[in-house]
Amino acid sequence: MRNTHQRTKLRVRFITGLFALQAIVSAAVPARQPLAKQVSNAPSGPQANPASKVPATFLLKRISDGILCPITNLDCEEHDIWWKSFTLVASDGHTLYLKSIPFPSIEWSTKQFDSTIESAEKIVRCNVESNSKGEQVGERALGLFPEIEDSKPPWSVPHYELIWMWGPNYWEITGEHLDDVLALEQKLKEEGVNAVWCWHARIPSSPD
Repeated sequence: MRNTHQRTKLRVRFITGLFALQAIVSAAVPARQPLAKQVSNAPSGPQANPASKVPATFLLKRISDGILCPITNLDCEEHDIWWKSFTLVASDGHTLYLKSIPFPSIEWSTKQFDSTIESAEKIVRCNVESNSKGEQVGERALGLFPEIEDSKPPWSVPHYELIWMWGPNYWEITGEHLDDVLALEQKLKEEGVNAVWCWHARIPSSPD
């Protein structure tokens, strides 16, 4: 009788130990899941402004254009390629410049992209541009560039340039302040590059 009682106690201890071990294992496994989810959902590129911060706005102040040929050689091979430059003022008062060049081929836009990258003092970010099918159609890079002598701001001081190409089309955003450049990039991603043509309408009317 005593042996039967001892076997029953041992069986109870064994089952209790199994439940304790299962509880330890169950508690350990889910602990990895939040980390994996956090990594997979981590945003890439510039992040939107926090909800507590008013999103930046931009006013279109000037549109300039011209051909890529230097003034000393207006008959160069780029005499049919026109650039456009948009002068923008951010809501914090800083000035930025958006430049657009519709090259005739992706080879030309790639050459311009590579040439600009080579002149950077530091590349902050570089990534691939892909279409809705996941196919690479260009590249995007953000860099810090040195000042250019005998030039106007922001080129007369160290400045940031965001450059990207989508097929044959090439763009540049130039600004002295990194936050402004990132805010303009985010705005163009949300509204599209062509939205810049309408930003002059955001100038508030004078009070009565």
